[in-house]
Amino acid sequence: MRATVEGMWLLPLALATTLLAPGSTPLDTARAYFEAILRGESDRALVLVYEPSQADRWVVEASAARERGLSHLEELARSRFGERGDLGVAAHRRRVLQAIVLAKVEVQGDRAEVRPEGERPLRLRRVAGAWKVLSPAERLTGEERGALSRALEKTQAVAEDLAARIRSGALRSAREARAALSKVLGQDREDGVPL
Repeated sequence: MRATVEGMWLLPLALATTLLAPGSTPLDTARAYFEAILRGESDRALVLVYEPSQADRWVVEASAARERGLSHLEELARSRFGERGDLGVAAHRRRVLQAIVLAKVEVQGDRAEVRPEGERPLRLRRVAGAWKVLSPAERLTGEERGALSRALEKTQAVAEDLAARIRSGALRSAREARAALSKVLGQDREDGVPL
């Protein structure tokens, strides 16, 4: 059954969901990929990667693990400090996803590139009608992969340390927790590790 609203055709929900599922456009795939990473769901992100290599798996899993660690830390801060416990993790995620939604997309045949502002371009390939992310590991230089590895280790250690300090009362406010997190992750430096 189809209906119109001001001259537009409305598709039944099941058909619309199928047509707009992740993979139907490069932008949909990019958004679904980044949403999965930001939620810490490496398995969901990897499904969207075309023939992931070991390096791709590691990059996706490390990125997702880092996001999970930051999420747990922010949840703890919110449980201790209430709404003031916002450490900026959720705001960062909203900014990344907004950049994806507003990204420029260039399609050439079965290849596409999504260029979100403030993020490195994401290359995609259409495979059997669905768009897939091409090698997340290739988006990073060797130096950046090393930085990601160090950032993951640092994030895990920082999350554990800050969680213990929040629980013990050593950090008495959300502001102190945010400042400590920003300083340790390099957010207070121009070349800092982005959240």
